[in-house]
Amino acid sequence: MEILNGIRVIEVTEWGFVPSCATVLADWGADVIKVEHPARGDSMRGLITSGMIPGAKGVNFFVEQLFRNKKSVGIDFTKPEGLEVLYKLVAKADIFVTSFLPEARERLKITYEDLKKVNPRIIYARGHGQGQKGPDANRGGYDGLSFWARGGVVDVLTPPGQPFIQQRPAFGDFTGGMFLAGGIAGALFHRERTGQGIEVDVSLLGEAVWILSPDIVAAMTYGFELPKGGQGGTPNPLVATYECGDGRHLVLMMLQVNRFWPIFAKTIGRADLLADPRFNPDAERAKNGPVLLEELRAMFKSQPRAHWAALLNASECIWGPVQTPLEVVEDPQVKANGYILDVEHPEHGTIRVAASPVQFGNEPPSVRNHAPEIGADTETVLLDAGLSWEEMGTLKDGGVIS
Repeated sequence: MEILNGIRVIEVTEWGFVPSCATVLADWGADVIKVEHPARGDSMRGLITSGMIPGAKGVNFFVEQLFRNKKSVGIDFTKPEGLEVLYKLVAKADIFVTSFLPEARERLKITYEDLKKVNPRIIYARGHGQGQKGPDANRGGYDGLSFWARGGVVDVLTPPGQPFIQQRPAFGDFTGGMFLAGGIAGALFHRERTGQGIEVDVSLLGEAVWILSPDIVAAMTYGFELPKGGQGGTPNPLVATYECGDGRHLVLMMLQVNRFWPIFAKTIGRADLLADPRFNPDAERAKNGPVLLEELRAMFKSQPRAHWAALLNASECIWGPVQTPLEVVEDPQVKANGYILDVEHPEHGTIRVAASPVQFGNEPPSVRNHAPEIGADTETVLLDAGLSWEEMGTLKDGGVIS
């Protein structure tokens, strides 16, 4: 269900954070026009060929994931003629999204104040590293820095005394993009009620503060930080990770241990544990949690994961497998709910990308078109904006558009 059908978005961004927001809006049906430099395009286009992903070739997976359902227009708006073209697009748009820093936006004349003169109803959304205020507002920030490191995420996830773990690609970017898309949805509602545009702002650092709010608020409240990186084990053996006999792992997640304990013991064929005085009544089980944990570890290692999956799936126990990315793709729930989308590409055939997670009317989003080449839609979009073929020819000759 394309709930944003008829909404036009102008995207002036680089890399992953804010482009992922525009991808979500495109998945929701918005007409997203990605404005890129007419020669080099978004820097993300060169990420694979630059060697960042060893062995990657052919399909640029980041581009296909981030640029699908969009149109690409090549405009050099550092030139006055290009800026006028950009303004023509903004005049007919609903939303403008950007990842440019404050100084760059001012220099390029694409601040909110600049654009609302062109279109008072424009919703102006920006994403960046450290926030719009403070001494580092003009410093660049990637998710591996502003979200992962400065935001404290790597600190709480790394086991004490171990080297800091590395962030996965775009880990903070894609979460931040969802936050920004949600803010834009709220801004559209505001405009519907008031008729006025508004600014929407999300930083990677602010995103980290929100995601780590249990850790941060607990530390402020109690004066000490919660255990990090798995430190301290688990006080509840029914909330733990277990290795099975085939080396694969499963996770139990039964927070209501007293309720689930008899159900779990019978499910796994260990009703004898219900008569063991070390684990019954509840107070004894809590006291002997480490003993029970070792008992269960030995038990789960006695059979392959498929054995335990069959038993647990037949019960109301809350559990799940630990899966690799390729296993996630084959997960029956992922398939049933349309979390992976097929894209028909003219050069590479059918490729697959991940769906943005919000569904409307119980329908997954669809891919209307694959990721475009740089400037693939320049002529179509600029004709719609009112430019003539003659004007476009002059702009092309001057290197203003592609």
